[in-house]
Amino acid sequence: MTEIIPDKAKASHVELEHTLSRDGLAKVDTMGTVKLTDGVVVYIPTPTADPQDPLNMPIWQKWIVLVIISIFSCLGLSLVSGFGGLLGFYIPTYAALGYGYANITHLMTYPTLFMGIGNIIGMPIALAVGRRIVLLGSTVILVVSAVLCACATNYEWHLAARMVLGLAAGQSEALVPLITSEIFFVHERSTFLMAQQLVQTSMTAVWVLFAGPIAGRITPGWWYGLGAILAGVQLVAAILFLPETKYNRPLTSFQESTVPNSNIESGIAPAPSVTLCTHRPELDFENFAPRTFRSDLRLWVDTPEWSAAAQCLRHMFQLLFFPAVFWALLLNGLTLGVNIAIGTTYGNILHAPPYNWPQDSVSYANCGQIIVAFIGLPLLGQFSDKLIQWRARRNEGIHEPEVRLIPLVLPIVVGVFTAILYGQGAQNPTKYHWFVYVWAVAAYFFCFIGANIVAITYLLDSYPARAGPLLVIICAFRGIMSFGVSYGIAPFIEKSGYDGAFNTFGGLTAGLGAIGIFIYIFGKKLRSYTGKYAKDKGRE
Repeated sequence: MTEIIPDKAKASHVELEHTLSRDGLAKVDTMGTVKLTDGVVVYIPTPTADPQDPLNMPIWQKWIVLVIISIFSCLGLSLVSGFGGLLGFYIPTYAALGYGYANITHLMTYPTLFMGIGNIIGMPIALAVGRRIVLLGSTVILVVSAVLCACATNYEWHLAARMVLGLAAGQSEALVPLITSEIFFVHERSTFLMAQQLVQTSMTAVWVLFAGPIAGRITPGWWYGLGAILAGVQLVAAILFLPETKYNRPLTSFQESTVPNSNIESGIAPAPSVTLCTHRPELDFENFAPRTFRSDLRLWVDTPEWSAAAQCLRHMFQLLFFPAVFWALLLNGLTLGVNIAIGTTYGNILHAPPYNWPQDSVSYANCGQIIVAFIGLPLLGQFSDKLIQWRARRNEGIHEPEVRLIPLVLPIVVGVFTAILYGQGAQNPTKYHWFVYVWAVAAYFFCFIGANIVAITYLLDSYPARAGPLLVIICAFRGIMSFGVSYGIAPFIEKSGYDGAFNTFGGLTAGLGAIGIFIYIFGKKLRSYTGKYAKDKGRE
């Protein structure tokens, strides 16, 4: 795709030449290290004059996109994780049929595993064909699986339907942040990723909060039915108002060379200059087609690139050997697993003595997530973007992705404290107030979301050429890992007690958080080595 910049915009572009080493060869900067400020903010990726470039969508349309994908995420995640407040409705029925508590908690844990599998299936298709068609297809599956759950007449049927539900809901973890990152620039990415999470989390919290009362009034089956109806409405909205965000950009638009580092360092090929853009060019309606309502209705744009699907799977396993990626994967898998472990156990604790909460009131424990959505997430998102701009100005305009890791300190500290406190409260309920569990549901969710967004923004900044595979590997494998953590929670608690199990989770959270200090200090050196494996020869 040719990038056209009008003449009057050229004056705002500054050539950024690669520095020359003593032997005259071009020396390439570390992947992810970019010029973010040059008196004013530098736009990354470099904006085009194409009206159909997703970055050129008007802000009102971007907000519509954020709301639509957030509603999709809300419905999928609520039907998966919100089930924790409904376990009490199903436990007596399934226990009478001979199913133990561990079997019943599989209704929560297995869908999480299939969320990870859903990412492995859906994201390669999204990269090859387009984001729009995958999200629409996933919404159809979400509607069908919710109906199947509503009509389930036995445990096996219910479990199978929830697994299918997990396949659809999984797209909220990788596809949604990919769409968000594709319509905003690097300097605003964290703010709008958090804005998307705010919309998603607040709606999910309300839906989950009233899951128990709704199920108590209209039956658990109709709770699923209501979810299916709302997903159907969201499907119509997505068909009408969600455009394709896939757009082919040259690697140089991310201030990266089109030639792998190893080739440049060996002198095989010269490093081309890249362009700094401090003012966005005017839209060119002479050389590009305008964006219209009809053009936004296309199921996909351009010819599907099925080779991109195969490359995505190959790059996924390649990225496993990148230390920063592997660390982020472990941190996300652990925090999600602990979050699910709390979600599957708090209901029984509050329903039992000494608290004796009515079954249809247990889900009220999720009310704290609304506070997280409106206070915690915006602070993290805006703070991250302001921080990287401030640090860049103090570093001659250069942005190092490791700065994104600084806001991780607060979620990790909160997560460690919360995991240990929850274990103590659950083990000794007569000594602790019920607020311990309300706090834990919200506070460890803050830890998970904070770790998730920080890791995603850090890795997207570090390896812009691998955005799709990065999101797949983080979201898919964390689902698999969290399944391992949460799958064994019942026998782990039975063997070690709540205090032993959650002390372990608190220690693991602290340990992985501490490794983040190592990544912060040595991250650039790691990127310098691994970056040459994150470039494709011939990418123009």
